[in-house]
Amino acid sequence: DDSVLYPHVVILHDCVIGKRAVIQAGAVIGGDGFGFAQDGGQWIKIPQIGRVVIGDDVEVGANTTIDRGALDDTVIGNGVKLDNQIQVAHNVVIGEHSAMAGCVGIAGSRKIGRRCTVGGAGMIIGHLELADDVHVSAGTMVTKNLPRSGQYTSIFPLEAHDEWLRN
Repeated sequence: DDSVLYPHVVILHDCVIGKRAVIQAGAVIGGDGFGFAQDGGQWIKIPQIGRVVIGDDVEVGANTTIDRGALDDTVIGNGVKLDNQIQVAHNVVIGEHSAMAGCVGIAGSRKIGRRCTVGGAGMIIGHLELADDVHVSAGTMVTKNLPRSGQYTSIFPLEAHDEWLRN
């Protein structure tokens, strides 16, 4: 009800879109995630049988991709705001009223709490959890669970390569 899908949005089978959602041009909802396993030196595709479930009052930016779950659903909670060119991998759960800036990448099977924010180009590796009210600074790579609310930053200031190697 009252959702708006702009040109060139792709929504694949079994996806659920909530009320008053806005999905900007070029977004892909429910494509297969990166589901492969090694078998005898070759990559075998693992069927992605979950869905994408998007809550009410969600906004998805242009050219953002939200992969379907491998086994469970990928879930975008009510009131979530996703900027342009964000990658949400399979089985990710984003809690209600969280917001993410452009070029954020979230690897698979990640649970993000309610009211969290991630600055532009933040990266979150898979199989970890962020508590409610976690705020990740732009350019930060999250490599461990963040079990307490607060602001987290792991960006290293730009410097000449030789100086960086010394540090």
